[in-house]
Amino acid sequence: MASDLEKLLSSLPKSPNFMVLHFGEDDRLIEELKEFCKDALEYRVLTFTKEAKERLVRFENSYTKVQQINPKRPKYHHPSKSYDYLFVTTLPNDLDDFLKKVYSALKNGAPVFIFLDKNLKKMAFMLESKLIERNYVAINLIDIDDFLVVSSKKMHGWSGS
Repeated sequence: MASDLEKLLSSLPKSPNFMVLHFGEDDRLIEELKEFCKDALEYRVLTFTKEAKERLVRFENSYTKVQQINPKRPKYHHPSKSYDYLFVTTLPNDLDDFLKKVYSALKNGAPVFIFLDKNLKKMAFMLESKLIERNYVAINLIDIDDFLVVSSKKMHGWSGS
């Protein structure tokens, strides 16, 4: 029987050459997302620590890349790439700063999925207001397996600065 996460992923459209950006360090979620991305042009897993990168590099293959990034970078994008999906499974220390910096890495209308522990319902409501402030729209809470997922979309045609 498929998990709720597998059902969610199977409902997402996959355009030709789609690209997925994932901030996270959870092995199980990386494995499931990697399976979802087997037809992707790129599945990029980003982490802020050297230790996590060294541990996660085992997931790399022809379409999966693991990269450590400096949280002090002005933006979290690659100049020639725009991602179709964003998954956040490990929360950064400064969530507001993160939402601002990742905005330019996403295509307009790109779905965003932020995974929280089910016990963090208050945080989900705080996150909703942060998303609105940073020009993310269509915000919903989804109960998936062991997680509370905050879903949203990058607002089309806005700067998000």
